[in-house]
Parts: sequence; C-alpha cells; structure tokens
Amino acid sequence: MPTSPSHHRPASAGESSLPAAFWLLAFAFAAVNLRAPIVVIGPILEPIMDTLAIGASTASLFTAAMIVCFGVLSPLAPGLAARLGLDRALALVLALIALGGVLRGVEMLPVMIVGTLLVGAGIACGNVFMPSLVKRDRPDRIGATMGIYTVTLGIGSTLAAGTAVPLMHLAGNWSVPIWLWAGVALVTAIGWAVIARRHSPTGGAVNKSRITALFKNPVAWTLTVFMGMQSLEYYTLQTWIAKVANDAGVPDATAGGMLSLVNLTTIPASYAIARIAAKLKRHSALAVGLTGIVAIAVIGLWLAPTFSPLLWSVMLGIGQGGCFSLALTMIVLRTREPHHAAMLSGMSQSIGYLVAASGPLIFGALQGMTGNWHASLAFLLILLVAQGGAGYLIGRPRMVEP
Repeated sequence: MPTSPSHHRPASAGESSLPAAFWLLAFAFAAVNLRAPIVVIGPILEPIMDTLAIGASTASLFTAAMIVCFGVLSPLAPGLAARLGLDRALALVLALIALGGVLRGVEMLPVMIVGTLLVGAGIACGNVFMPSLVKRDRPDRIGATMGIYTVTLGIGSTLAAGTAVPLMHLAGNWSVPIWLWAGVALVTAIGWAVIARRHSPTGGAVNKSRITALFKNPVAWTLTVFMGMQSLEYYTLQTWIAKVANDAGVPDATAGGMLSLVNLTTIPASYAIARIAAKLKRHSALAVGLTGIVAIAVIGLWLAPTFSPLLWSVMLGIGQGGCFSLALTMIVLRTREPHHAAMLSGMSQSIGYLVAASGPLIFGALQGMTGNWHASLAFLLILLVAQGGAGYLIGRPRMVEP
C-alpha cells in the first residue's frame, strides 16, 4: 500500500486523550460546514434578490466570490496550520465561517458580501486541512475516514438544499436557514477548540517546505490536473445538465430530477471509492475507469439524451463522485507527512478551483456561439481525455517529495 512508514505509527495525543467517536463526530461536522454554507443560498436566492432589489449578475457574487476565495486562499492554509497547529487552525476557520454566516443573514448587500468572503476564506482553508487531519490522526484508517469525509460533504449539501426553503417559510425570513448553519459552524468550532487543547502545535515543518516547493514536482502537478479537470466537469454539469437535457427533448420534471439523482448517487460512490483506493497499490485502472464512466455518460447526453436520462445521471454520479473521492484520497496516499498533505491539498485545490470556475462559462459560451450543445459536450470530452491521462499517471505508486 503506497503509504509512508508513519502509516502504523501510534495514535496522536488528541486521539489518545479523547474518545475516537468524539474526533469522528467533530471531523464529520467540520465536513458538513465545508459544503452547507455554499449550498444554502441557492434555494432562497430569489427572495434574497427581491429583498435587496438586485439582479442576477449581482446575486452571482454570492457564489463567484466563494470560488475565488477557494482558488486564491487555499495556498495560504498550510502556513496557517504551521503557525497555529492544525486543530487550532481548523477551530479558527470554523469560527470564521460562523461569523461570515451571521453577516450573510443581514439584509444589507455590502455586509452580505463581506460575510460571503469570510465564509469563502474559512472553507478554502478547511478544504486543505481535512486530508492533512486524516494523514495525522487516522493513518491506519485512511479509506474509511476519507469515505466518511466525502459522504458527509454530500450529506451537508443535501441537508442545506432540502431544508432552506421550509425553514424560510417556517420562520418567515430567509436569514434563518443561513443563521442556522452559522450556529452549526460555531458549535463545531468549539468542538475543535476542545480537541486543540489536547494537542500541542506542530508548526515549523511547513515553514521549511513552502507550497511552491511542489511546483517542480511532476506527481503534484499530475494530481493537480486530475483535481482541476474533475472539478471543472462537475461544476459545469451541475450548472448545465438540466438545460442540455431539456433542450434535447427530455421533459422538464425529468431534466430537473437528473441533477438530484447525480448528487444522490455521488454519496455512496464517493464512500466506496475511498475504501477501495486505500486498499490498492496502483490506482491507474480505477482512475481511468471512473473517468471513462463519466465520458460514456457525456456521450450519452450528446448522442442519445432521451434514451435513458436517468441512466446517464447515475453514471455521472458514480463517475464524478468516485473521481472526487479518489482525488482527495490520493492527496493522503501520495504524501508521507501531514504537512506535505496540507501542501499538496492547497496546491491541487487552489489551481483546481480556479480552473473549475471557467468551465460553466466556456460551456455556455460555446453554446452561444454555435446555437447547440455539440461543441460544449465535445469540449468536456476533450478534457476527460486529459483527466484520464492524468489519472493513469497519478495512479502509479509514486510519492510527492517536496
């Protein structure tokens, strides 16, 4: 198995002085807070726009600003963990998410934008910290823990999307669902502050190896390409799949249900792939196979969209959920030390999110230029070829050595 000698080291101080169940619960809640605040705005965006008297372009800042934060601030996360210690740093960014959530519920656009930036900054760092936590505290349970992580990300998204409108109607105010998740973030921050008291800060190592040290490492770049391509394809299809299917003749209700089915299918797929990946020495076949499943679904949407839209949705959920889970798990498997995992996570997610942000724009622009979706879907297939090549390379058992 391609892990470091530290794979069988004793449990950390935090694990030995706290029940494992407490750590896992805190870990799962941290994962929930890395997705729910992103998703909660979408279902209640129309009443927010009505209250603030803003248009769609301005409202898009609530999502776009976060993605920019993910891309720009992720490389700073390893340094923060080095200075404060991983647990204290996570408690801090969760508190930042809570503060930002409170501000996002205030019915004033400038205050909401500031809150969005704070939430985006917190999530950007939290995304980087989580694989490093697994490398440090659960080196003998990487597959199970990364499976829990990816599943909980999906659960957080599902809960936030499903409860936003009912909570808004129940309370008579769209601020309430936003503030609810801010409260969850605050409680989780307190939990990690308790864990941090049981850990001594482990700074220093990351300061000696800056994230730029990875820029000359081919394994790091291969994983970054794989992460970027799968993120771009995921966010692109999340934005456009219903429209593509509907334009091809799929009924409105079915086209809308396709997106829900994709997201539902990603949950078990992401857990299973994390468990499988942790048991393998070579991952090339797994990476190429998952990418191929996505490619077949895209070809199906292109050439036979009405044949079985639900089949294409399930295949997309399996392939995309599996690729995302594999990318995150590889961050842990391809590094020897927790701070190296944080550096690789920062590099791959930073560049990956910046690349992903361009996907929906290019996909839509190609449709605007050609009047159909053929060029847009061909664009995705070309990127899937690149993703498959990167997946084959990252699947070889080579370690990232800063």
